[in-house]
Amino acid sequence: MSSMSLFGDVEHINTHTHLEGESFTAMFGRLTVDLTRQRLSSGDHAIGAYALFGQVTIRVPNDAGIHVDGSAIMGQTGYEWRSEDNELHSPVGLPEIEFETAPVRLRITAVAMFGEVKIVRVVTGERTAPALPGEPLPAMSGDAGSYEGETRRIASL
Repeated sequence: MSSMSLFGDVEHINTHTHLEGESFTAMFGRLTVDLTRQRLSSGDHAIGAYALFGQVTIRVPNDAGIHVDGSAIMGQTGYEWRSEDNELHSPVGLPEIEFETAPVRLRITAVAMFGEVKIVRVVTGERTAPALPGEPLPAMSGDAGSYEGETRRIASL
């Protein structure tokens, strides 16, 4: 299930229930990994995200416990909350998911060298915090089941 983007844009939608050792790499490109479409099985999962002069965005389900081992060399790693329709959320009023007690535990190794690895927790259900303003993201392609709704670009964390 690993994916790579080299001088381009790749949208990867997960179809597996268990993730172990998958890697996602963007070199001079952009790679978006959506882990919200297929319910992950209970237990531990591990993936790696590597950005070299590129950007990797990982969309994770709201109820997953997340542990990130990250490093950046002239790059950045970040974390944010978004709604299902990709609106930026404030984490105020949203539940904190403890990694140790979560039924689904996702370990992410994130490395950014002159690039960015961004982890986006997708909030589902009723909105408990107001959406925050941001500028629109580039439109996603219509194939591969891309999500619906307006997208917005925000400043990096």
